[in-house]
This record gives sequence, C-alpha cells and structure tokens, in this order.
Amino acid sequence: MKHIDNLTIHRFRGLRDLTLQDLGQINLLVGANNSGKTSVLEAISTYCRPLDLAEWLNTSWRREIKYSRKPRLEAFKWLFPQSKEEEEFDSYYQGETHVSGNGKFSVRESRAIYQEFEAVELSEDDETQSSDDLDINENEFDNILRGAEIELKAILSTSPNELSEHFEIWENERVTNRRIRSDAVLSVDTVTPFSHRIEQSQVGLLSEATFQRFKPEVIELLQVMDSGIIDLEILSHGGNRSSLYIDHKRVGFSPLSSFGDGVRRLLFIALTVAKVRGGVLLIDEIETAIHTEALSSSFAWIVQWCQRFDVQLFATTHSLETVDAILDASDSDTDFVLYRLEKGESQTKAVRIERERLQRLREDLGQEVRV
Repeated sequence: MKHIDNLTIHRFRGLRDLTLQDLGQINLLVGANNSGKTSVLEAISTYCRPLDLAEWLNTSWRREIKYSRKPRLEAFKWLFPQSKEEEEFDSYYQGETHVSGNGKFSVRESRAIYQEFEAVELSEDDETQSSDDLDINENEFDNILRGAEIELKAILSTSPNELSEHFEIWENERVTNRRIRSDAVLSVDTVTPFSHRIEQSQVGLLSEATFQRFKPEVIELLQVMDSGIIDLEILSHGGNRSSLYIDHKRVGFSPLSSFGDGVRRLLFIALTVAKVRGGVLLIDEIETAIHTEALSSSFAWIVQWCQRFDVQLFATTHSLETVDAILDASDSDTDFVLYRLEKGESQTKAVRIERERLQRLREDLGQEVRV
C-alpha cells in the first residue's frame, strides 16, 4: 500500500519544485551524480516526521562520516536553502524548507525555518545576551556562542489549524525533543551506504524482529549471500556488552564483524524493514555491498516483505544492473515506478517510468534509463 501518493519538494537543499507524481509502493530514483537523489530521501524523511527535531538533526548528519563530522549547526543549516535576498542582506544564515504531498498519510505540508544567531558571555555573573543587541568586537570576548532558532510547521488533513513547534539550539549542547502528535508521524527509517557497519544498532533491531517472530525470514535473506548461515544470536562474551554472532555450518559461532559487508548490509536492511512496518523505508544506493549474482534474489526478498509489511520503499541507485535486477524481482502486480531526476538551472525535474514501460525499454530496446 502507498502511504504517499504525490510529493512536491518546493525547497530542500539544492532541490527546487521537484514533483514525484503517482508514486508506487516500490520507487527507484536514478540520475546523474549530484542530481539530488539522496536529497529526495532526506526530504521524505523529514516530511514523515515534520515536527520531530530529532529526525531533522539525524537527517542532517547521515551524510557525515562519524570521525570527520561537521559541527552540528554547520551540517544542519545546509538542509535549508537561502533566497538570493537573504544571502545579500543578512549576515546570519537563514533559510527555509517546504515540502507538500498527499496520500494515506495525513500530513499535507511541511515547512521549516532556520535562523542562525550569535550570543556572547559577558561574565560569570551576567546572563548571555544576543550579539544583535550589542555593539561588539568579537576579538574582545573569549566566548562567542552560536545558536539557531528552528520553527517546524505542518498542515494536516485531519486538522483545520497549522501545527508548529519552536526550538532554540546551541552548538555542542544537548537538545531536548518534545512529544509530537501521533497523527503527524509516519514510521520511517533510512539505510545509508555505511549504516550497516554500526553493529550495536543491529542488536536492538534483531531483538525487535525476534519478538515479531521475523528472525527466520531474516536468516533466509542472509542465506542468499552465504548458504552456510544457520542462525543469528545475541551473545555476551567477556563483559556486559552484547554482540551479534552468526552460527555458521563451517565455522560455528562467529561475530558479525567477521563477515563481509554484503551479509551485514542485507541484515540491516531486513531488520529495518521489520522496524518500519506500516511506514516508509529509505535506502540510499540500494546495491551497495551486494554481489551482482545476489541482486535479483535479494531484491525479490525486499519487495516481497515490503508488500507484506505495508512498507513504501524509496531507493536510489547508480547501477543499471540494479534497475534490471529489481525488474526481475518484481512482477506485473508489483506497484513499481522508476523516476529519473534531471537537474536544470532553476529546478529539478523527474521523468516517471512505470514498470511496464521500463520493462519494454530495457528488455526490448536495451535503452539507458539512468540519464
């Protein structure tokens, strides 16, 4: 089932007025480098939780490598594009995002406004004051504090009034998130090209999948990559910290970290499918770490369980082999659509290709569909 039927990304990062019309349950995004494929996934993740500051902050950091991340505000602000007027007349960064859509999910519009500011600490006895209110020379103060005001807004089909949340965040300080309305939340999660390497997050996901009695199906997917895999266990060895172990026909119990990226990647995808049951799954570079020979069978599993768990999938790829593998993994009853993103000077356009036409283009004509 589709949770989002149509989506327009008016302003988000470098995207302008991009419309994804008549979405499917399985949606594949292709296009040249820097065409905005990952930005589309980010816009969808925030649209699904428009009043949830944690989702916005997590979205801004997903592109950052853990040990070389930008400061939080520096990464966060680039979600919010500036207008030319703001760039010319305001010394502090400010920007706005705007996404609209319709479908089963109740959110119709998501807007967010970001306004950066600075403050100075005058002394231990004085309260922090905004630098806008003071005629200051930054060199005179030891501590210039950076912060930002965030206003998150949502319009729902179920409410006549616009909902909004205001936050003030400071660089390097803990952020307190607030409880948000349940009708403004759609279950969503993102699989990045490297998220499968964070093993500790998979421990909790496996526990959740086990309670849902979904572990046998997860193992079935892993066996596509390695037929010797028997079982998955959460074990503690030499301390209190629990780790994932694979029971293997040939080597017995071995830590997950001793297996290749392909096994770890498929495990993370499978566990995330279970986590977002009834929601939206976003996978960036879906073919990452999956061997060409395992593409069709892996994607057949993913498509099958997205259908069974009522999950709407959005995935990006650079690979023509991946396009063909997802075609092979689906059938005429699969609600599968490909969107080719084309970036122009003023906006990004999406060319929609439904499954039947895509099959003709690839199988009969051998046509390139990515660019």
